[in-house]
Amino acid sequence: MGKKKIFTREFLIGAIGIAALLLIYFLINFFKGIDLFKMGERYYVRFDNVSQLVSSSPVYLNGFKAGNVRSINYDYHNVNNIIVEMEIDKRLQIPRGSIAKITTHMLGGADISIVLSDEADFFVPGDTLRGILDKGIAGEANDKIMPAFNRIMPKVDSILTSLNVLLSNPSLSASVENAESLTHELTVTTRRLNALLAEDIPQITDRMVQIEDNMIDVSEKLSEVDYKSLCDKLESTLSNLQQITASINNGEGTVGKLLSDEALYNRLDSTAQAATLLLDDLRKNPKRYVHFSLFGRKQK
Repeated sequence: MGKKKIFTREFLIGAIGIAALLLIYFLINFFKGIDLFKMGERYYVRFDNVSQLVSSSPVYLNGFKAGNVRSINYDYHNVNNIIVEMEIDKRLQIPRGSIAKITTHMLGGADISIVLSDEADFFVPGDTLRGILDKGIAGEANDKIMPAFNRIMPKVDSILTSLNVLLSNPSLSASVENAESLTHELTVTTRRLNALLAEDIPQITDRMVQIEDNMIDVSEKLSEVDYKSLCDKLESTLSNLQQITASINNGEGTVGKLLSDEALYNRLDSTAQAATLLLDDLRKNPKRYVHFSLFGRKQK
């Protein structure tokens, strides 16, 4: 009979499988931050709410990582009580009266921070600390924003419903088409205005400049006028007109005598009437007054 093998194929496969499982276990705990080769002391914390805390969450002491959360269990014998098991470095001592505070983060996740007291007595491994929940900035923002958000949501839903009704209305498409047509017309009008501004406005501007220059020349000439002398001449002319008018009213001079002498007016009127009759007779009987013969013979 041959010698029996100690390490069979099945044994080797089983050993390799166990080693692989152990390696996976160590890797999982390593990525969780749990040091399996460094054992610590176990402490417990009682919370009403653990928020986003999970197993392997870090435990800090004054900013120093002192351990990890080993497990989270619910105490079914006490209402609203959750027991968190922590593994703390053996070298650390926790004064009695210290509390464990859960702090949540804005981007998710949570950790435990131990707030030390000033007492001289210390907890022993296996003791239970009092725990509180610190929601942090994210929790406070959630408490303030969510109520307002819940109040706004019905209004937003109503607005969206009204918007859907509006968008499904056939008149909206017609309004959009009208708006497009109006936009096209405005575009054409704008182009025409631009052309007008580019062609006519410079000419108008040049004319305005010329008018301004002419106005400046006129103003300069007006500034050279001796208004005082002109006013004096106008005043003298008005005074002479007043004297002439007074003389006429007083019957002085030829015009005054003509206007004031009634007999002279009557004679002039009679003379005018006689001249009128003479001219009328001359028109009717010209031969009485003009004698003309081609052969020099007198006509009777």
